[in-house]
Amino acid sequence: MDSLFGPETVVIVTGSSSGIGAATVVKFAQKGVNRFCLTGRNQQGILDTQQKLNSVNPKADCVAVTGDITLNETCEKIVSTSLDKFGRIDILVNNAGVSAMGSIREAPVEQFDNVFGVNVKSAIMLTKLCLPHLEKTKGSVVNISSISSLKSFTNSAYYSMSKAALDMFTKTLAAEEGKNGIRVNSVNPGVIDTGIHVKAGLPRELVDYLLSNHSNPMGRIGKEEEIASSIVYLSSKEASFVTGAILSVDGGLSCHHPI
Repeated sequence: MDSLFGPETVVIVTGSSSGIGAATVVKFAQKGVNRFCLTGRNQQGILDTQQKLNSVNPKADCVAVTGDITLNETCEKIVSTSLDKFGRIDILVNNAGVSAMGSIREAPVEQFDNVFGVNVKSAIMLTKLCLPHLEKTKGSVVNISSISSLKSFTNSAYYSMSKAALDMFTKTLAAEEGKNGIRVNSVNPGVIDTGIHVKAGLPRELVDYLLSNHSNPMGRIGKEEEIASSIVYLSSKEASFVTGAILSVDGGLSCHHPI
């Protein structure tokens, strides 16, 4: 059977210590990818992801970079470590992200700086460093955005704004880099219980209540694995004519208007 990825394929996944990032690493491994650069702030989380990776693909080889993704030196280390180990970069998944709660009236501007630093600036910095190497391999970039870029929600303006900016980064980069053989796409998840809401400061009890009372046409929240499948598809040669796409994976939330 024809493989979706070549045997030399190298994948970088930021924010791969938990949530969608960890699920994406596992999904790539299930599809036969053997070479990874795992990144994140949480070293134990990276080790846990590596263990999951090896359990589904014992042949997999990976390097890990822990650090603050908003720092240029961390981004440079991710690229140099990948190249030193594997000699190439084929796929970049910009998954690292943070959320933050608060109304525009109440949320401090410093919160805006932090959210845009992680969700937008870090993706730009790392992508710019990877582009020369992705051009050599005719590679792919997948940015992990959010349904919040397409549908407004109260008390999360800075997060929504950052994801809207990331979508436009996707489209513009796709338009610029198509001539170089680089595809760039975005996956926009709906409501997924990844722990990001708790990290943003919401009590676990409130998060559980909101998730259990969530409404979309499919009547349930999404799974991390379902988002990972879309990321892997957009990265693969099955999507060889797809670039500049903003793919909503949200159970129909973006088109849902409850009466």
